[in-house]
Amino acid sequence: MKRPHFKQEAMRHNIISGKEAANQNSDKGFAVMIVIVIMLLVSFLAAQLILNVRTELKVAFNAKQRATGLALANAGVNLGLFRILDKPLSYINEDYETFHEAYEYAVYLPSGRVSYMVVNESGKIDLNRIDDSLFKIFLEYMEVEDEDQEVIVDSVKDWADSDDLHRLNGAEKDIYEELDDPYIPRNGRIQDPSEFFLVYGTDKLAKKFKARDFFTVHNTNRKINFNSLTPSMLAFLAEGDEEKMQAYRDAKEEFGDLNLSHARLILGNERFDRCSPFLINKTSNNKYYTVIAKGEPGVVAEEQEEEDLKKKKPVLTVTALVQITGSKVRYLSWQEGWS
Repeated sequence: MKRPHFKQEAMRHNIISGKEAANQNSDKGFAVMIVIVIMLLVSFLAAQLILNVRTELKVAFNAKQRATGLALANAGVNLGLFRILDKPLSYINEDYETFHEAYEYAVYLPSGRVSYMVVNESGKIDLNRIDDSLFKIFLEYMEVEDEDQEVIVDSVKDWADSDDLHRLNGAEKDIYEELDDPYIPRNGRIQDPSEFFLVYGTDKLAKKFKARDFFTVHNTNRKINFNSLTPSMLAFLAEGDEEKMQAYRDAKEEFGDLNLSHARLILGNERFDRCSPFLINKTSNNKYYTVIAKGEPGVVAEEQEEEDLKKKKPVLTVTALVQITGSKVRYLSWQEGWS
């Protein structure tokens, strides 16, 4: 009679042992899950920390690059002004004894490459003295349709005159007031090249170029000084032909000041014959200059230049418009940006 009782106790003991073992396994599984969750959380926090550190390092690097590029570009502006004032710094070894406008000079400093070019405003198209034929040649270069050319030419003149009388294809106050975002035209002499994009009909050109690259309000002559062309004005006269533009740069390097015979050889007979009525080759007494300076951080030796250009390192460009009277320099505008 005792054996069955013994068996029952043994079975009860086995059941209890099994439940304890199951509970222990369950506790171990829960602990593993907690460890996994904690590891995932730690990994996420570590990844966020690494990302934040990388972001901060990148921000700091970009700030340093910008500061260095701006310092180099500022150096280029000052070098250009010193050269145009005929006051070169003694420690800069220039390749040319005579300083030439529209030629890009380069200097290598410990922190990077400085390049600068000085052009007189006589090498641009004056919006207040623009010739209709020259204006149409320019608009044709910008691929503006003939009917739109007439609108822009007349609207620019209506913008600059003092009356409210419409030219045949022009625009006066009433048209500007009917625009979705109405405004009032100047009805007076254009004060800044950027006004060009406020003129009726020029909206299609707004994203194609910067007004200051082609236009000025400081060219007292109705013609363009071929010896002082901005890169954009050179592209316009050369119709974007890279071979012609390189020929101009090579001629500036070899001869310095160019005459109209050089212009014919560079532009070709057809283009020269069309543009020659609007070209001169002598610098007037124009006291307004544009200095285009570039700072390239990290480009410290000429032999590294081609390799660095392939890497497309950032370049900070400063464009400064100045008025030079005697030895005094007055800054009229300053633009800077990465390219």
